[in-house]
Amino acid sequence: MTPLRRLLCLILLATLAPAAATAAARELRVATLLTAPAGDRPDGREASATAELNDALTRELCRRLLARCRLQPLPFAEIIPGVEAGRFQLGVGNVMRSPEREARVLFSRTLWRASSRLVGTPAAIRRHRPANGGELHVQALHGMRIAAVRGSLQHQFLARRAPAQQLAIEEAATIDDALRALLDGRADFALMPVRGAYFLLAQQAPGSVEFVGPPLTEDGLGGTVHLILPKAEEALRREVDRALDAMRNDGSFQRIVRSRMPFLAD
Repeated sequence: MTPLRRLLCLILLATLAPAAATAAARELRVATLLTAPAGDRPDGREASATAELNDALTRELCRRLLARCRLQPLPFAEIIPGVEAGRFQLGVGNVMRSPEREARVLFSRTLWRASSRLVGTPAAIRRHRPANGGELHVQALHGMRIAAVRGSLQHQFLARRAPAQQLAIEEAATIDDALRALLDGRADFALMPVRGAYFLLAQQAPGSVEFVGPPLTEDGLGGTVHLILPKAEEALRREVDRALDAMRNDGSFQRIVRSRMPFLAD
């Protein structure tokens, strides 16, 4: 190698080394959705299909961002405030877009669409079903105890309707806790996001609990689900969107979703 070529190689290595070191050292703090207390998981690793989906998508995204991601499971109500305050660079918690939330955080490309449904025990459903045999609607419930995850759009929907319909809201930290309130008799019904509840209900004893009424999308109960980022992380948001686009283009996004969420529409 000639002295000139050796010098050029050294200059090139010196230029690339800081960038490579920065990429290798890059760490992202990620708030993920806590689905159940660790004490409720016998092996400490069991998680719902929703949590597994979020985890798989997050890890693939971080791989493409060349970042080490430090995942912190949190109750849903703590994810948006944590991202908004900059304690986390990324929030992965099945967060639906809304005008109020847009004022607080940035949203990634759409991941999927979501809706909500009432969940009840067969006894409660029979007891409160309309006399004409029609579907039971949340808007028609009066004087009921309804469980919902604290800080969720389902909780906000119920809070707006509670005075007129005399509803008592049983606040829960996780969707698992909302179902537990229902099964323990502390709530007559639970209002849940369909995608999370779908797998949770599948784990229950047959006939113990079921969906009731139609999927709901109005008044904030449905919409598009996104990753969220702090307002100051616009550059990172662009990186995340490019990575999500690449995952869709090569099919890895679809494979991850379909392997853990075997339906495409609510």
